Amino acid sequence: MVEIQSHDDANELISLSGAYLELNESENNLPIGLAYRLAKNPRYYGPESPLLLSILEQGRAVGVAIMTPPRRLILSRFETSVEVAMAHLTRYLRGIDTPIPGVTGPATEAQAFSECWTEERAGISARVVMRLRVFEARIVADVPLSPGKLRLACMADHPLMTQWIAAFSETIGEPVDVDQAKSNAQQYIKDRLLYIWDDGGPVSIATETRPIRNGTTISTVYTPPEHRSKGYATSCVWSLTKKLLSGRYSFCNLYTDLSNPTSNSIYTKIGYVPLGDALSFDFVP
Repeated sequence: MVEIQSHDDANELISLSGAYLELNESENNLPIGLAYRLAKNPRYYGPESPLLLSILEQGRAVGVAIMTPPRRLILSRFETSVEVAMAHLTRYLRGIDTPIPGVTGPATEAQAFSECWTEERAGISARVVMRLRVFEARIVADVPLSPGKLRLACMADHPLMTQWIAAFSETIGEPVDVDQAKSNAQQYIKDRLLYIWDDGGPVSIATETRPIRNGTTISTVYTPPEHRSKGYATSCVWSLTKKLLSGRYSFCNLYTDLSNPTSNSIYTKIGYVPLGDALSFDFVP
């Protein structure tokens, strides 16, 4: 029997479902990372209370759903009948009258939820906005590096980083305004999470984000058009991955957009191994 357990605090969710999520840390890096952030700061993603749900079977966690309004619902992998679990989850969300703008999760789970959510809802359809693949690296391969070196971004880089973060957000279909990009850049720099490949000046960037128990995620990999096709992104991600693996982390993970074959080839060359596919849907009239 599937049950839905709502949590008022992310620490409660971690206590009940954290061990389940960590069985597949890289594939579940998004819900785990969100839970850890929300445990430290419940309003990290905005003033609205997050939705924190454990999906249980005979009292044991078999899945997790997290939403930080107004963003999409985030799903973990589910270790049960996905169709049955999504039917229960859909009924629960409709029962509490929660608007769901979209869903992101492993491909099977996201597809099943989108079908349940749009079923019998006249005028609402699910639109795929991104096809993703999650990769993991535990070692890095030997690759030739481009001229330059990896360094942390500093506040002197802030104006340029604001522009590049805004441009990156645009390319992944999640545009942010200038104020949000400025705030994001400032926070990344303050937290020492934003790295630059510098070849006589910044030419490419990547961030570390959502550290979890045994690993961390690399994101915001961006090279402006004038610096592309020179190996800078490869050098940046390789160097950052090596640095993180040389520290306390056993692995790094990242998502790629399957519509961009260049990025997928970059990461496999570095040493990243594909683990599974994910989908993002928007629910639209």
